Amino acid sequence: MDTVGKALDDWRRERPDLDASPIGVFGRLRHVAELSRQELEAFLAPYDLTPKSFDVLANLRRGGPPYRKTPSELAESSLLSSGAMTGRLDALERQGLIRRSPHPNDRRVMFAELTQVGLGLIDDVFARHLANEETLLAGLSAEQRTQVIDGLMLLQRSIETAVAGRAVAPPRRPRRTSRSSS
Repeated sequence: MDTVGKALDDWRRERPDLDASPIGVFGRLRHVAELSRQELEAFLAPYDLTPKSFDVLANLRRGGPPYRKTPSELAESSLLSSGAMTGRLDALERQGLIRRSPHPNDRRVMFAELTQVGLGLIDDVFARHLANEETLLAGLSAEQRTQVIDGLMLLQRSIETAVAGRAVAPPRRPRRTSRSSS
């Protein structure tokens, strides 16, 4: 039995009054996320890329010619701070995969754009990345993939709705009761 299944069995035994089924969802989700993160890191290492640098290169590439965006645009589409994006761009520029160029009409704005080397690398690595992910999904039929995608979309919406509702009305904290030693 897997560790999540074991945890569920343990909780059913120890606290049968509670529904521990959320552990089945979130425990497996975390486990799958960790496995996929490790796999992506291992896959990208021979190319001297990290998942973060790969994300920036892919972001620039999928934007289409001339394959350039401002650091703010990159940060926004990656959900990062501009400071974190600056560090990524510095590293990619040192590798010769991007170059920075000034905006023609606003000296305060710089573009990050793929170099020819960066474009060639991301085109090659992205195709291999998709083939690698195809291998990881080989155990699922087309129907099962659709079910997973649909289920994850439902989960995402459920979490977003719950978080949005919590932002409106924060949950009440349980009251602490003090026990006197009388």
